[in-house]
Amino acid sequence: MIIKNNETQFGLVSKLIHWLMAGLFIALIAIALYMDYLPRSPEKFEFFALHKALGVLALVSVFARIVWHRVSQVPAPIAEGFKLKLAHLGHIALYLLMLVMPISGALMSVSGGHDINFFDWFVISGFSEKSEGLNEITGLIHHYGSKALYVVLVGHIAAALYHHFIVKDDTLKRITSK
Repeated sequence: MIIKNNETQFGLVSKLIHWLMAGLFIALIAIALYMDYLPRSPEKFEFFALHKALGVLALVSVFARIVWHRVSQVPAPIAEGFKLKLAHLGHIALYLLMLVMPISGALMSVSGGHDINFFDWFVISGFSEKSEGLNEITGLIHHYGSKALYVVLVGHIAAALYHHFIVKDDTLKRITSK
């Protein structure tokens, strides 16, 4: 198994980052959707705390992924022309939303006067005086960003499955197998 990327395949580090982040974002989405149906209760606030802590982890992971992408070789693209441009735009949208969601969520929390406890390792303190304007703006960004993220993720998954089952190229294999 290769550790680093090469001209045809992603290495172990890229694969681990990709799949750990996929699991992390799936968990964040599942928790968010579940919290929407919970009544105001201690259980709901525990899920909020978990969602916020995982959001901080997601933000750190996105930065790690960006750094790794910049310092490691990227395999040559399989697609060309319009499909390559579409894939590129999809990845830009995905990275942008993976940054916007945790940043807007954290700003929404702290501007609302709420702390972010990162698994009892450290706490990002909420503003001593709530900022209603910032809280409202970041809340809207987080809300509508989540809808955009769902669309982009579905598109990302659909494109991977399309390449694997219809085009039958190595797009999906490059991030999953040896």
